[in-house]
Amino acid sequence: MTSEAELEERARSGDARAQFLLGRLLLGGPRAAQDGGRGLALIEQAAAGGNGDATAMTALFEAMGINRASDWDRALDRLQLAAEQGSSSARLQLGLLARDSRQPGKKSGSGSAWSALRSRVDLVQVFRSGEHQVLSEKPRVRVIERFASRAECQWLIERARERLLPATVFHPVTGALGGSLARSNSSAEFQIPDMDVVFEAIRSRISASVRLPLPQFEPTQLLHYAPGQEFRPHFDFMNPANPAYREELRRGQRVGTFLIYLNDEFEGGETEFVDAGLRFKGRTGDAIFWANVDAQRRPDPLTRHAGLPPTSGEKWILSQWIRDRAGQSR
Repeated sequence: MTSEAELEERARSGDARAQFLLGRLLLGGPRAAQDGGRGLALIEQAAAGGNGDATAMTALFEAMGINRASDWDRALDRLQLAAEQGSSSARLQLGLLARDSRQPGKKSGSGSAWSALRSRVDLVQVFRSGEHQVLSEKPRVRVIERFASRAECQWLIERARERLLPATVFHPVTGALGGSLARSNSSAEFQIPDMDVVFEAIRSRISASVRLPLPQFEPTQLLHYAPGQEFRPHFDFMNPANPAYREELRRGQRVGTFLIYLNDEFEGGETEFVDAGLRFKGRTGDAIFWANVDAQRRPDPLTRHAGLPPTSGEKWILSQWIRDRAGQSR
């Protein structure tokens, strides 16, 4: 593995690949608050130098509106350029966004081929989420069938597979994040350097569906449950009466939870609302979401829920917590 010092030296010499890797490191590292601006500049510099993966990341910046207004047309233009520059990730993303079942990103192609593929991306379709179905009014739970395509789900799983770590919870006494006997599954949290345009498209689709803005989203997590792993009954909201959550509540209350089932090749593994007598298991691409607070914005005790353990197979879920105010990225 190349050290940060080696990347610094190579980046100073004009090596676009080193500039991209160093920029990602600074943007997602422990000093991101101080070094993130330089990280962004290095990635832009690498893109200007013709590095396709850096150009693909600037497409993400355009979509997210990082240091600029969000512009999805510009994001797609940048993704097309990244594909032309040889980025395999950009090529696969264009195929996913265009809903091209031939997976053209696995093949070489001319500039005109990538332009044609980009022209087939229909942003109205990309952000369309489908009909809400009422699963329960107490608690308020909704389901959307086929929210994500099977190809999108597989893309997310592959992005998370090598990044899984033991899942954490807020400790009810200290308020600190850490492991717990109540939760035995694994998770991967996605910060900006870990994301891509397809990832942001799915987040934008969630935002449009629940009518809550993206700045209120916590970093998205992908969850993995092996047979027997579980998340025992818990609340997603933070109890305002518990002083351990006082600091975290300054970031806002978790008013909503949105889950996408990324696969269905497992037995068991339902989402169970323990006190409402409700269980749900989606098919690949189905989504479920619920309000963690009632109409008066008070924590709703009926939202106590569990991620039941699969009895066979492995379960993959996208989990998105949504706060009641902006600025929740860590």
